Amino acid sequence: MQPERLSALKQTRLSFARLLLDKMVEEEWEITVERSDLDERGVGRLVYRIETPSRRLSFGVFSHDPDGENTDRIVADNWDMWGFLCEGRATPELMESQFEELPSVRDGRATPEILIWTRANRSSRFFGHVVDSLAAGHQPDVEFCAQGGYLMRSSGYYGNGLNGTKEFRAMDGDHPLKRPYMAQMLSVYLLRIFSYDLAEHIASARNDDAPAIDYEIKRYLGTGNSSGIGIVHYVVNHPQLIDAWLRAREVALARVKGIRPGPEDRDRFGTILADARRWFAEDESDTKEYFLSKDRIAAGLERIGRRVARRYEGVETPPTWERLCEWAEAEFAAETVELLHSLLLDTHPETCRGLASSLTVSERSDVAPEMSVATLRSIVDEHYEWALDIDLSEPESRRYFWYRSIDSEEPRLGIRGEHDYEEYGLPIDIARQVQALDADLGAYDAAAPVADLLFDHPDHRSIVERVQTVHDLPYAEVRTNPLDAEFVPLSMISCLKAIWGIQKAHPKSQGWVRGTFYQGAPLPVDVRNGEGGGVDWLYPSRPARAPHWREDT
Repeated sequence: MQPERLSALKQTRLSFARLLLDKMVEEEWEITVERSDLDERGVGRLVYRIETPSRRLSFGVFSHDPDGENTDRIVADNWDMWGFLCEGRATPELMESQFEELPSVRDGRATPEILIWTRANRSSRFFGHVVDSLAAGHQPDVEFCAQGGYLMRSSGYYGNGLNGTKEFRAMDGDHPLKRPYMAQMLSVYLLRIFSYDLAEHIASARNDDAPAIDYEIKRYLGTGNSSGIGIVHYVVNHPQLIDAWLRAREVALARVKGIRPGPEDRDRFGTILADARRWFAEDESDTKEYFLSKDRIAAGLERIGRRVARRYEGVETPPTWERLCEWAEAEFAAETVELLHSLLLDTHPETCRGLASSLTVSERSDVAPEMSVATLRSIVDEHYEWALDIDLSEPESRRYFWYRSIDSEEPRLGIRGEHDYEEYGLPIDIARQVQALDADLGAYDAAAPVADLLFDHPDHRSIVERVQTVHDLPYAEVRTNPLDAEFVPLSMISCLKAIWGIQKAHPKSQGWVRGTFYQGAPLPVDVRNGEGGGVDWLYPSRPARAPHWREDT
């Protein structure tokens, strides 16, 4: 749970995007355009119909003509599209009501059948290039598009009760999206499909003979995502969910490390490893100083492949995969090691079997006022030693405070002593709170109830409730101090992106990351035919230049 290690995590078979896609392929969901009313600029409305074995869903889209420079900030009013995912039909009446409400994403109201609200912007470079290329009668430049990997990106998927959307816990037993994040991940996938349909529509309006985007290019591109420092608040405020995913991952990893791979296992591992090595070698995105360069990861994977060939092939009793992981820990940076872990889980998908159900957890918590002070103190000493060991005496250890801007409604970092609104700081400083609690516990008799402490110190209620609730969850707390001058928000952002299932990250700063979902994922025609699930799509080859691609682009 060190932030440096969390920042190195990679997607796995247990990431939510992959869990949804595997379900879609296995059940052969059918996604079609039900209604489309777009003008030559792509302005108008469009509705997708999603047929699942248990029920019908719809994705309603309002498309706009870009007007000026767009941003991905929460408070932005200018977006290229608004969309919503709902149960049943997106009737004209429902479309009309959501057309009035969606622009006010901060205070608008959804209806009970709506699962997700989302907003997105076209990529000014890549979307425009694709439309211009198609309108000129040829395919886009794949190498140029590969620099981003998407045509549209969203910075948020609002659901689970926000704005009146349907709560996750209200989904019944046969609901196709009843697992965590499934509704959000379906919206991500549908946004990808809409970006292709919109680009082709605008190009056709310019030129009746404009070709459709080549199938391989569509497969290669995904959906963009933009995330900022608000993710830090999410990770701190959802300890049970973070613990559930990391615990499931650790169980699967423990299972796979105990396997002695046979020839077929090694062949499969070699194929997946080769795909991943090529994928990272082809990736030209700038990792800045925050992530390991893609070239170094590719070089590390090549060495891992040679190691397997030397130590595992032709050996009557090969070592377990754990030996390979131990060697990798000593040889490579954490990102390469975590990628190896992901590849091993894909080599042995059976190690993840049965774990998806453990990702649905209750996030309820409450104070146990009858607990004795002695019991609470022993919990703090045993499970929060990491928090007690953080030195908060130096000014640099308390340099920042976190608050939410009234104007932008976005999380912000303030510098202590330089701003006059420290009183509005948000309580994400778990280590500081634990130390303050520990200092006051000493004044009470060991047999006294915690209620006595809280009567005198009501400000401790939040941390007492947290400690009592999650102390026995090994992956609930990130061992760090978000107030420290050296704290890098990117570590928690990267962790959550791995949980979501983002494949590629483009750091813009310490607290702002763009990423790509579903790059290489099967298209609706593949999903309908039950094809393309598992790991086969995960590390797509860059398509060869399509037959109609032109040098003069």
